[in-house]
Amino acid sequence: MSDFEAIFRTPAEARQVELTVTSGTVPADLKGTLLRNGPGVQHAGQTPLHFLDGYAFIASARFEAGRVVYSARHVDLPIARQEQAAGRLLARRVFTNRPGGRLGNALRVKPHSSASHDVYAWGGSVVAADLDGHHALDPATLDTTGPAPVNRLLGGLATLSAMPRVDPFTSHLVVYTATPGVLGADRIAIVELDAQWNERARVERSLGVKGAVPHDLTTTENHYIVVQLGMLSVPQAAAGGCTFIDAIGLQAQGARILVIPRRGDGPLRSLPLPPGCQSFHLANAYEEDGVLVVDTALHEGLVDFSRLNPAADRQTSTHAGRGGGGPFIARHTLRLDSGEHRVMVHRQAPGEAPSVRDDLAGRRHRFAYTSVQGSRGDEPVDNAYYWNHAVAKIDCDAGATVSLWDAGPRVHVTAPQFVARGEAEDDGWVMTWTHDLAMDRGELVLLDAQHLASGPVVRLALPAPLPPASHVCWAA
Repeated sequence: MSDFEAIFRTPAEARQVELTVTSGTVPADLKGTLLRNGPGVQHAGQTPLHFLDGYAFIASARFEAGRVVYSARHVDLPIARQEQAAGRLLARRVFTNRPGGRLGNALRVKPHSSASHDVYAWGGSVVAADLDGHHALDPATLDTTGPAPVNRLLGGLATLSAMPRVDPFTSHLVVYTATPGVLGADRIAIVELDAQWNERARVERSLGVKGAVPHDLTTTENHYIVVQLGMLSVPQAAAGGCTFIDAIGLQAQGARILVIPRRGDGPLRSLPLPPGCQSFHLANAYEEDGVLVVDTALHEGLVDFSRLNPAADRQTSTHAGRGGGGPFIARHTLRLDSGEHRVMVHRQAPGEAPSVRDDLAGRRHRFAYTSVQGSRGDEPVDNAYYWNHAVAKIDCDAGATVSLWDAGPRVHVTAPQFVARGEAEDDGWVMTWTHDLAMDRGELVLLDAQHLASGPVVRLALPAPLPPASHVCWAA
């Protein structure tokens, strides 16, 4: 088995296992839980799945008094039980079509998910999130307790934001629903929920187009920021001959940043990405001296997800071989008075799934932390999604990589998570889950954010390796 195929193995569950420290010392004052969500089981009965359609698998590492307790569980999804009982894929996914070819998928225009995209802590639960619903888990045991209350926002063809954010200005959870237009344009509703899941604010806007595919979001004091990764060709998707992801393109107004006022009736502003570019993830956004600043991870060309298909289908995607350069950090600036928009693509600042210090969300930041390719392993393409080997610290003001820790060509790393230690912006730890293919072992690694290139200051051995995660978060 090649290294890049190892991610398709089903990960092992664990319950309340104290992790062994193999080097360094866990800081005694470090308290909180590192969470990750990503694909687990990679087949629905006899139907092999694209990696990103695997059923959700949540892992947690709870830090307290110098100890780290680890749990990992498959999310108990009703659709998973139904599909495994039927022995095949029943619901069409974003990256995987149902068996039966065009006829088996035609007119199934609402994509389903396996809850494996994001994870967050809210309302007393750990929540596995994806576009067709969020699922609540017990924070201590990771037992699935049922649908999260946010699902009541869904209805009809609407999809839910897979990556909600906690707004630092209101302490609310911010989510969106995207509703395809039947007679008119698509609409987006931004909703704020309090800690009891009660709705506290709502803003609705027309997107002015049909087929918009919004993804990540963040907030500033006066605006909601949403990144739109492309435009779905609804007729092509409805015909059933290709997957949803292959029906997404970069038509006019396809890839852009949406700037939506939080108060009043101001217009939605649309910030186009550079021609031919695509973006999935936001690092942060802030307002300063009448200028809105947004940092994103930018890909030149459509991202090629075909290498994450099951082995027999890796060359069938219409996007195969169409990937370009990147991802790079790109800084967008919008003068709020004149509407002047500029983009600077920082090719010396690579990386995906960028994140900043949590208490700087919506405020001015300098540093972001990303996962990057680093050493080239046996992955089949450069900058292949999910085969990153390094973690980078990026100076977003200078547009440059400050430091980088490369784990080596046979070690995969997940997106990094910064955890604050002191007052300085970069005084803290950077955490990442790793999988060493040479030793076939998993680790949780802590790096000093101020000395990233010096390597891990703490290594903790996992009971079994984890495949790459979609996203991670820190719950204090």
